[in-house]
Amino acid sequence: ACFIAIGGMVMILEINDLSFQFRKQPIFTHANLQIVQPGIYAFVAPNGSGKTTLFNILTGSLRADTGRITVMDQALSPANIYAAIAYMQDISVLYPYLTAREHLQLIAQLHQVPAEHVTAVAESLQVTDFLDKKVRKYSLGMRQRLLVAMTFLVDAPIILLDEPLNGLDPVSLKTVRQAIIAAGQAGKTVIVSSHNLDEVDRITKVIVAIQKQQLQLTRLTDAESAEQLYTTLFE
Repeated sequence: ACFIAIGGMVMILEINDLSFQFRKQPIFTHANLQIVQPGIYAFVAPNGSGKTTLFNILTGSLRADTGRITVMDQALSPANIYAAIAYMQDISVLYPYLTAREHLQLIAQLHQVPAEHVTAVAESLQVTDFLDKKVRKYSLGMRQRLLVAMTFLVDAPIILLDEPLNGLDPVSLKTVRQAIIAAGQAGKTVIVSSHNLDEVDRITKVIVAIQKQQLQLTRLTDAESAEQLYTTLFE
């Protein structure tokens, strides 16, 4: 999909006046956020603050109570979500009886991705060793790498990764980290939710905290860390 802003920057993501309640508990109350520049953004907040909820609202599986969201200057709609956003959910979306190759081919067919791109993504995330093994035989780290590979296979301007660094051994962690950094350098907007604050520091200095049902964007200086910010906000 092609997104062109006439006479200026494309507003990558704009959230205006977002309110959402779950079982009468407010998760967001008149929250706002603007992302104007591509790059890597980390969503940081305690469990239950609404990180996954926000991803689900952005991808259309939950509907906000109030508010207006635009993605790449277009109002949120199924067609726009499909064209603009690649979303990595948790491992429950994998089919245990299919192989990694079958998962990747499925995504490639849905999004008309050429075969050589499938190979390149599988190699970059080191999935090639277990391409033809059924997912039910995978370790957690292998499943996570496959999920990340499936997400990066979609050539979308915005990539949402929900806890991509979960349960990874050091080698997998490095592989996924490098893939995220490369995507940011290639002009994508990568939004990562993570509890692994050391890893957050390795991939970005731009943090979106969910605090008091608001979205708060902070650019850390080189001297500041995600952990310091987290401690200030949440402890």
